[in-house]
Order: sequence, then C-alpha cells, then structure tokens
Amino acid sequence: MKLHLIRLSKAQGEARFPGVEGFRSYLLKEPESVQEARMYVLLEGEVVIDLPDRTYLHLRRGEAAQLLGPHLLTPIDPSVLAVWKL
Repeated sequence: MKLHLIRLSKAQGEARFPGVEGFRSYLLKEPESVQEARMYVLLEGEVVIDLPDRTYLHLRRGEAAQLLGPHLLTPIDPSVLAVWKL
C-alpha cells in the first residue's frame, strides 16, 4: 500500500496505515502538549519542541527526534509530522 502522507495530512488532517498501530502523520497548526514517549519525522514545515528542562529542539524538514518524556510541539508554520508512539 502506498500513501502520500503529506497530501493526505493536509487534506484530511491526518493519515494512517490500516492495521499499523501507533503510527500516524498529521497536520500540526497549533501548539500541542504531549505527555507520552514518541518518535517524530518532520515531513514538511518547521517545528520547535520545548522540553521540561527548558531546552528545545528545532526540527526542519527531514529531521527526526525521539522523545521519552513530556514535551510541547510548536509549529513555526503549518507542519506535517510522521509520529510513532513508543
């Protein structure tokens, strides 16, 4: 099965592969607080991830991050993320 994750996420808000648990891609337009472990690959846009220790990660297209604790996602502009729950 082939899915165009960026196009589907922009048109529908998110995309999932049927039968694949814990994975989705979605359009991030507003800040989002996350309390669980996740891995991200930024497919389009630019996102800042604030961490509890007051540091941050700045993701650009094609970059990835694995986060094991709480964090805050803030898009610089509307962004498409591929996300795996860990």
